[in-house]
Amino acid sequence: MKRFYFFFFILFSISGFSQDLKISGTVLDTVEKTPLQNAVAMTIRIKDSTLVAFARTSNEGVFLMNKLPIDTYQVIISHPKFSEQSYFIVGSEKNKEFDFGKIILSPKNMQLNEVVIFAFKDPVYYRGDTLVYTADSFKVKPNATVEDLLKKLPGISVDKEGKIKAQGKDVDQVLVDGDEFFGADPTIATKNLNATAVESVQVYEKKNENQTGEDDKETLKILDLKLKEEAKKGYFGKASAASDFSKFYEGEFLANKFKKKQKISVYSMTNNTPRSGFDWNDAYKYGLNEEMGRYDEEEGMYYGSQNSTSGIPRTIKSGIYYNDKFNDKTTINSNYAYNNAQLTENNETKTQTFLTDTNFTTQNTSANQRLSQSHRINFSISQKLDSFTRIEITPKATYGSSKSESYETNQFISVENILGRTTAISNSNKGENYDINTSIGIARKFRKEDRKINFDYTFGYSQAKSEALLKTIETVYSGTTLPTGNFDQVKNSVALSRLHEATLEYIEPLTKKVKLEFTYDFGFNLNTQDKKTFDEFNGEYTLLNTQFSNDFENVRYTNRFGTKFVYDVKKQRLVLGTRLRNISVANENFITSQIIHQSVNNVLPFVRYRYKINDNTSFGFEYTTKSRVPTINQLQPIPDNSNPNRIVLGNPNLLPTFEQKFSVSYHTFKMLTGRYYYASLDFNTLNNSINNATSFDSLGRTVTTPINIDGNYSINFYGGGQFPFFSKVLSINPELYGYYSKQINYLNNVLNTTLTQNYNTNIDIALNFEKVTFDVGANYSYNIPQSDVSTLSNKPYSTYSYEGAFSIDFPKKIKLSSDASYTFNTQRAQGFNVNVLLLNASIGKTFFKNENFIVSVNVYDILNQNINVSRYVSGNVITDSKTNIIARYFLVKAIYKFNSSKTKEEEDEF
Repeated sequence: MKRFYFFFFILFSISGFSQDLKISGTVLDTVEKTPLQNAVAMTIRIKDSTLVAFARTSNEGVFLMNKLPIDTYQVIISHPKFSEQSYFIVGSEKNKEFDFGKIILSPKNMQLNEVVIFAFKDPVYYRGDTLVYTADSFKVKPNATVEDLLKKLPGISVDKEGKIKAQGKDVDQVLVDGDEFFGADPTIATKNLNATAVESVQVYEKKNENQTGEDDKETLKILDLKLKEEAKKGYFGKASAASDFSKFYEGEFLANKFKKKQKISVYSMTNNTPRSGFDWNDAYKYGLNEEMGRYDEEEGMYYGSQNSTSGIPRTIKSGIYYNDKFNDKTTINSNYAYNNAQLTENNETKTQTFLTDTNFTTQNTSANQRLSQSHRINFSISQKLDSFTRIEITPKATYGSSKSESYETNQFISVENILGRTTAISNSNKGENYDINTSIGIARKFRKEDRKINFDYTFGYSQAKSEALLKTIETVYSGTTLPTGNFDQVKNSVALSRLHEATLEYIEPLTKKVKLEFTYDFGFNLNTQDKKTFDEFNGEYTLLNTQFSNDFENVRYTNRFGTKFVYDVKKQRLVLGTRLRNISVANENFITSQIIHQSVNNVLPFVRYRYKINDNTSFGFEYTTKSRVPTINQLQPIPDNSNPNRIVLGNPNLLPTFEQKFSVSYHTFKMLTGRYYYASLDFNTLNNSINNATSFDSLGRTVTTPINIDGNYSINFYGGGQFPFFSKVLSINPELYGYYSKQINYLNNVLNTTLTQNYNTNIDIALNFEKVTFDVGANYSYNIPQSDVSTLSNKPYSTYSYEGAFSIDFPKKIKLSSDASYTFNTQRAQGFNVNVLLLNASIGKTFFKNENFIVSVNVYDILNQNINVSRYVSGNVITDSKTNIIARYFLVKAIYKFNSSKTKEEEDEF
């Protein structure tokens, strides 16, 4: 331990980070010789032109800046009514205090032949409600990406998957110069654009223009990358390729061309490594729903890409992006994207089911292969009709096709460890879908400031066709007379959806601080599903099975009126409002001739309050209400037997849910030090929640039906921060998360209450020197499930892990980096308490005068231990699973970067 402290001391000593330097002075008016208030003293580090500190003079004209790293600085004293005064200081251990005494600023009223202006922007500042980071104020290593830059910004964090948080909140969308970049996929921008191309990073919230219901977010957190003017001229991009010359490969190409206000970008990527993109949960957080994958068993279709955290993936993505502003009135934005994704997955699962009178265990092995591809076109044109009126038209079209095959075997074992039955299930699906969506928006301003009227209309049409083949074989060993679940069926399905939505919004300012908003929404949704199931007969699938067939139509009309009162001043914003909504639904089953009519009225009030204690600290409170309508698959009253062990039956009598959410939040950060804290507490209650009623037979088979239940609620707490020391050389980042929920369902007609507790804590410690970075972290998660039906399912379990990483820049432009993680999975079922040690390493070198060619060797999972292990507890069921994932492999990687300026490149990825 003494050696560690000694090493730590030496690192700080040789880096010159001693917090002792002090600068002070008194600024006087030239004419009056009186103290000058609110003059600004700025300290600029000479070697990298970084603004290190600034201070304003007091009523006595005094300024003080202390605890500065010993270095060489330029000190600039400025005031809007006087000329600047500049000093240069050289700090050392023996020369640490600088008192400039009386500083007299000269007047500006003199004739000058030439004026040279040097602008030193604050590294972080507010422009209205927009938080602005001046990119050049944050030093990044040569060859840095935008993602590397974001990791340096105070209040912003980026995790391993590329997910971004700002002041503790998820970023919903990443823009480039205010526009979507390749359909809003954030990683294309953050992982491929040069850090030196960015002038500023702006973080703000904007109204969610695509809000279609009460369950959507009213505002979105936006991160906007503003490019430098020189980066908007000519072209720049990169090409990379990697391979192990045997099995694995990666390839990527991105090129951007700017000509005046025109921007053209092309992008292509292919790989069969775990770099296939975001998973499904990330898609919703980032607003990437159109780009991500989902598998619909009812339609037998798989859309988009897939989760790369398990299985063996193969991904191809490509696209072209075009943006042009013809004049001050017309702007067009368009992009085309192609996705092709394949996933091969093997899974081993052990499920323990606990009932009031018996328990049983299910052992499952499965093999799945899925292939999907999609073509997506987005286009928008914005036309300014006059100085007050703008119209925007946004058509979108998507075509997708998919194929999937799966095979699984199940063994059902009694509490006495006796095999009761086995099943073998084979599913193959193929399908195609297309979606057309067009929105028209008209915005009209008036001569009175803030008076506005907006009208939006959206039309949507989609169709999905699928053909599925289901074969199951069930063997029963217990001698029961219950019917077996043997099926040999073909399922043909056609699903259609039509959508018409219109919104009219009027905003009337009563004063500069108070305004009223009125909205009216009308929606028409028509969803149909024609599903025919045919049993095998004499070698052909011609025998219609009406039990598993359906011809179903759901028609929904929505009328909603809302009003909102807004009080907005510099430090406070209060929003009070309510929405009155009526939903009229007609469900018709053309096979049974059953018609169900529903009419539901909702009053949906909301309150939002924000208090800005200062520019860097704010407190917020929200009370919101939401109502969600059931999906067509939840409503259709036919059994889904794609897995005969778990049959799902719809419920046409379902009502919309009603949710109330109370939320408080607090965040603060200090711009110069980069220190910030954030905390939030949420409480949710849910009436008419759509939960499940599940029945179990003596063979372990289940039939699940969604029903409406009252009494569900949840509480969660989230907090953390960043604590930099020694001019951000050392950074400590703690996080704490807590969750508690109550969920109610029915098991074999018995009311079951499930209480879930989860506690998660994480800490990360990072050291960042000019040539060396070092990072260590630890995470601990503890889960406590409790169920009424059986106390045997009340089994706490935990996961904890340690992580570490370092990188070193050696002479000759050689870089060595490595990272490791050790994960402990405890208190699982036998065979699933797997501890995993992952170790990765890479070494690379840059070449050429402009350092625009990089070659590296990368080794992943050196110890060959990688596997995906998880536990899921739902009521009386505990599921442990292990899924295959790409283990040890290596890649030789080459990156070539190019730009029209022929200057030194500023990006690196190895």
